[in-house]
Amino acid sequence: MQTRLKNRKEQIVSLALELLKSKGFENFSYQDLAKELGITKASIHHHFPKKADLGVALCAAIQEWHKRAFAKITLADNSAMDKLEAYINGLLGFACGQSKVCPLSSLQADVASLPEEMKKALKKLDEHELTFIADILEQGRANNELMFKGSAQHQALLFVLTCKGALQYSRVHGGSIIDDAIAQTKAQLLG
Repeated sequence: MQTRLKNRKEQIVSLALELLKSKGFENFSYQDLAKELGITKASIHHHFPKKADLGVALCAAIQEWHKRAFAKITLADNSAMDKLEAYINGLLGFACGQSKVCPLSSLQADVASLPEEMKKALKKLDEHELTFIADILEQGRANNELMFKGSAQHQALLFVLTCKGALQYSRVHGGSIIDDAIAQTKAQLLG
């Protein structure tokens, strides 16, 4: 019985993550989840009494994905540029599909209406992602592979904003905008 409940909870979070990427947090309901999963709304409320509880679980799921993906990238014996490329590919893979966006970007778009506990979880996710990129950039600069001015933290912010902004713009302008934006960013990092 415990396994079934855990699996149901994971199914709810998994579907909610897909809806987050395609609709945004505020634009899907427990009714949407129940209909898609073939269960009652009461079953969802059993696992997540409030939508904020589900939102915190979504942040936790994204955090787990970050930990696994970032650890794999960090442990790889690759250049800094290869590690940045792996991040980009992971971002595109996580947000892949027609009309989907990065789940963090989706939550950020809804930040004004998010409950406080979700805002805290989102800020922690943002900081984790930026620190990960800043560490790669700093390592690349220390190895004389990357040549950029200013702090690695500020450069990480520019890099992440470029990647996520290009992903968002590609929803309207097509996928080539991602390639163009990333190519320009890489050229700037290489000096």
